[in-house]
Amino acid sequence: MNSMIIVIPSLEPDFKLVNLLKTIRQTIPLVPILIIDDGSGPTYQELFQQVEVHYASQVIHHSENKGKGAALKTAMLEILASYPEVQWMITVDSDGQHSVEDIQATINLAVTSPDSLVLGTREFHGEVPFRSQFGNRLTRNVMHLITGINVSDTQTGLRVIPRSFIEPLLKVKGERFEYETNMLLEAKKRQWDIYSQPIATTYIENNSSSHFRMIRDSIAIYSVLVKYIISSIMSFVVDITVYAVLIHFLNFLSLSNIVLASLFARALSSLINYLLNRDLVFKSNQTYSFIKYYLLVICQLFLSATLVYLVHSVFNWHGVVGVKVTVDSFLFILSYFVQKNYIFSEG
Repeated sequence: MNSMIIVIPSLEPDFKLVNLLKTIRQTIPLVPILIIDDGSGPTYQELFQQVEVHYASQVIHHSENKGKGAALKTAMLEILASYPEVQWMITVDSDGQHSVEDIQATINLAVTSPDSLVLGTREFHGEVPFRSQFGNRLTRNVMHLITGINVSDTQTGLRVIPRSFIEPLLKVKGERFEYETNMLLEAKKRQWDIYSQPIATTYIENNSSSHFRMIRDSIAIYSVLVKYIISSIMSFVVDITVYAVLIHFLNFLSLSNIVLASLFARALSSLINYLLNRDLVFKSNQTYSFIKYYLLVICQLFLSATLVYLVHSVFNWHGVVGVKVTVDSFLFILSYFVQKNYIFSEG
C-alpha cells in the first residue's frame, strides 16, 4: 500500500478521528497517513501527538485556520516533496463519515481507473441533517446545470486523486470548502474522467462537528456563478437603460428601430460585460475570447430583437421594454453555458 497515502484534513478533532485511525490501522495497516492540523490550536496538540505516535501518522500543523482547500494543498506539496513512491492520494474527512470499507471500495475503483478522479458519493437517503442534504442537492443541481457535471455528491470529502493530477490541482483557486467544487470544475476543464463509488451516508451526532458554514462557504462554492450574475446585472442595467432611452425617442416601433436601439445598447453593455467576465468572473487569458464573445453578442442581439418583434407583432404587446426583459432573461442562462464552456474555457 506504499503507492497510496491517506490524507485527513482536521480542525479541532475529537474521538471520531481516533476511531477512524484505529479502524484504518486494523484494516489497512501499512498505508501511510498524513494528517493536516488546520490551526486547531494548543488545546488539541496532545491529541495530535497521540495519534502521531500510536497510529504511525505524520501530522503537519497550520499555525492558524486556513481552510480545507489550503489543508489539501499542504498535503499535496508534502506528497510531491517527501513521498515519491505514492501514486494515489486518498482524502478522508476526520468526522467519522467515511467507513474503512467505503475507503477501500473507493481505492479499488481507482486502481481499475488509474487516470481518473474517483469520488465516494453518498446517496442521501433516510435521516440526513438538513444543512447537509440541502447543501448537497443545491450544489449538485447547480453544478449539473452550469457545467454538465452529473455527480450525485459534489461535496464528498472521500476522493482518490492520481499523482499526475496533483500539480494542476495545486494551481486551482480556493482555500476553503469551495476548493472541492473547483476541483471538479478543473477536472471538467481538463477532460479528466470522474467516477463515483457509492458509499454509506453516515452522520454522527447529526453532523454537529462539521465546520461547514452554510452561508459563507456556499457563497464561496458558487462564487463563479455569483460573480457572473453580478456582472450580468450590471451590464443588464446599462443595456436596458440605454435601450429604454432610445426607444423613447423613436417615433414608431419597427423591426429596424428595435434592432437599432438594441445595437447601441448592447454595444456599450457588452463591452462592460466582456471585461468583467474575462478579468473577474472566469479569469481567462484565452487569445480569441474577444472574437468569440462578440460572435455570441451578435447572435444574442438578433435573436433578442427578432423574438421581441415577433412577440410584439403576434400578441400586439406595446410594452416592448418588458418583453425584452423577459426574452433576455431566457438568453441569460444560455449565454452562461456558452461563455463558461466555449468562450472563456481553457480546456
